[in-house]
Amino acid sequence: MPIDRSIPPPFTDFGDFSLKVPDPIILSNGMKMWIASNGEEEINKLSIYMTGGAFQESRPTQATACSIAVFNGNNKMSYSQIAEAIDFYGAWRAAQVYDNCTAFSISSLNDNFDKTLPIFIESLRTPTFPDNEFETLKRQLTVNCAMAREKVKYIANKEIMKLYYGKSHSLATDPTPEDINSLTGEHMRSFHASFYKAQNCNLVFAGNISDKEIATVETVVGEWMPDGAPTPQVEPPFTPSDEMFKIVDKQGAVQSAIVMMLKTVPRRHPDYFKLRILVTVLGGYFGSRLMKNIREEKGYTYGISANHSGRAFDGYIGIATECDTRHTWNVINEIHNEIKRLRDELIPQHELETVKRHMLSDLAKTLDTPFNIASYIGNMFCYGTYPTYFNDQVQEIRNVTSQQLQDIARCYLDTTQLRTVIACDKNILPKNDNL
Repeated sequence: MPIDRSIPPPFTDFGDFSLKVPDPIILSNGMKMWIASNGEEEINKLSIYMTGGAFQESRPTQATACSIAVFNGNNKMSYSQIAEAIDFYGAWRAAQVYDNCTAFSISSLNDNFDKTLPIFIESLRTPTFPDNEFETLKRQLTVNCAMAREKVKYIANKEIMKLYYGKSHSLATDPTPEDINSLTGEHMRSFHASFYKAQNCNLVFAGNISDKEIATVETVVGEWMPDGAPTPQVEPPFTPSDEMFKIVDKQGAVQSAIVMMLKTVPRRHPDYFKLRILVTVLGGYFGSRLMKNIREEKGYTYGISANHSGRAFDGYIGIATECDTRHTWNVINEIHNEIKRLRDELIPQHELETVKRHMLSDLAKTLDTPFNIASYIGNMFCYGTYPTYFNDQVQEIRNVTSQQLQDIARCYLDTTQLRTVIACDKNILPKNDNL
């Protein structure tokens, strides 16, 4: 019998699922290491979360440049030797700077792990920051910076951070090519000496992990001894601008970038999970209200999103899109209308169930591989989550009601506190009589 494709397939519940974060093992040097080991392939990924991120920078891009430059040469190998060895052994390294830490990782075949890990750790411990390689790195970063500064999306994002955090805040930094060119090897050595220390490290090890791989970590990493107390996490002064709205002129731009931010609560706040569900309804998935209204029904944009960004010390709702400049004010009006609807009307049960299924399926994917689980464990160091965070979120999604979400909307979705930045060519921006 042919399938009647006009009838949607039935939905089935996920059933119970949960994540148990394992207790860490303690290396001989006192470092803690969490292990996510249920992989089938003979591969692994060791991640090191090291205190020292954007909040600790004394100069723009200092943390990012240092996270790359440490692999430009160490006491035992040159840049070319490091690059060739990592490539020869089929490994992959990466680094990502967060607020209060930098995450480094090395992905390896199990058979080659005892060869790649020493190279990785030696680069973190004893980088030499050779001048010629550092100059090459600066040229690369300068080109990337210059290209980014030409895009209205980048311009709007940087400007909204200045309004939200205040111009002096680390997260509001707007580096220029000149800022990058002014970095020196001494800036790298200073940042490294301050933060790249054993007592500042937490490890997460994922993949098909056996006693052999754990012993390799103990041998290589265990000899990296601490030389003091861990560096505490910090929260820089938070001084928002009184300015709630700004237009940034970008001559020649054919589109407007619209970015909005609204202060909410950090991840450990009891309202955080409900707010995240509410923001998903607003603009957190393809079937969201902003997408249906502004993209599908009115055709003002190819895409628009809203997210609830939870940091360790604060949280905010962010809304972002790009559109034909002629539609700028219409898009902003519709965003306000959708926020008002969430305050004024209960979310229909069928819509809430759709959002719940979407969010639960997204969380369930975390359990697919040990590498996903390891990344989730790493969020404890990047965003201030905690071991039962995953399971608490699952339960909140399952149990939340439309009435609870409306109460949350009325508490937090105050459009008078919604900071807005438009980056566009002012010459083609329609006049707005309300300004």
